[in-house]
Amino acid sequence: MDNTKGAYNLKKRYLEAILKGDEATATLVVQEGIQKGVSPIKLYLELLIPCQYEVGQRWHDGEINIAQEHLATQITLGQMERLKQWFRPETKLGLNALITSVEGDQHLMGARVVSDFLFVDGWEVSFLGADMPADALVEYVQQNEIDLVALSVTLPENLKNAKKTIKALKKLKSSPKVMVGGLAFYGQQYVADEIGADGVAQEGLDAVRVARELMSLESNAPTLPEYLKHLGHRVQSLRKSHGWSQQQLAKASGLDRTYISAVEHGKQNITIGAISKLSEALQVPITQLLM
Repeated sequence: MDNTKGAYNLKKRYLEAILKGDEATATLVVQEGIQKGVSPIKLYLELLIPCQYEVGQRWHDGEINIAQEHLATQITLGQMERLKQWFRPETKLGLNALITSVEGDQHLMGARVVSDFLFVDGWEVSFLGADMPADALVEYVQQNEIDLVALSVTLPENLKNAKKTIKALKKLKSSPKVMVGGLAFYGQQYVADEIGADGVAQEGLDAVRVARELMSLESNAPTLPEYLKHLGHRVQSLRKSHGWSQQQLAKASGLDRTYISAVEHGKQNITIGAISKLSEALQVPITQLLM
């Protein structure tokens, strides 16, 4: 999706389709992207995730109701499954990961993204969806020799369930490493330590890095501070190429100027939603910022 005008057109049409609950049109838009030579991973990163973020934002702002949000989410999950058929991991790591939302948590989009990123990285992945009871999860781990469990927690009130689940997993004779992520940890990652997790990640790419670190795998991926610093330099360079001040980029992206400053200095653990806004404002593919 290097053609900015073409990319915008695909995003506009896909977003309109899922907001209307029109799965057929959404599928046609994705197929059109593939026919134009856009790689499935780029469609995943630059079309599905940003549009789904926009759906969530509109629900949060009261522009759409919960039924519309749920339907749009289900359509996007279906498109993710279709695109996944095109993914081909370069290597097989021989490691098994289980991905799910913690008991009581109905949100599964973030967990699904992490699941697919780990799959591309070469993991054997079991994605169990949302609201997974602790007892059932522990039983599954015992029966399937799971090396890594990734738990998504969106709401702070579900942290107690996450703590209960992690405690039960740690009692197993061959206990897996446990990675957590989700909005419940955003800006307060120390909470992951408090509930007994081995690591915490906020986005799909970060989850791959953390997962590899937990399993003591060699990785060419930068550390999070290195990654954020590199991302900040890219944002700053692109902003200056437009001749913009930080305030002008803030206005174009709908983000706060102090947030832009923190990103450029590598001090902000940026979300995929914010990256999407910056890519739109700077008129570059989202992968140009992420990779």
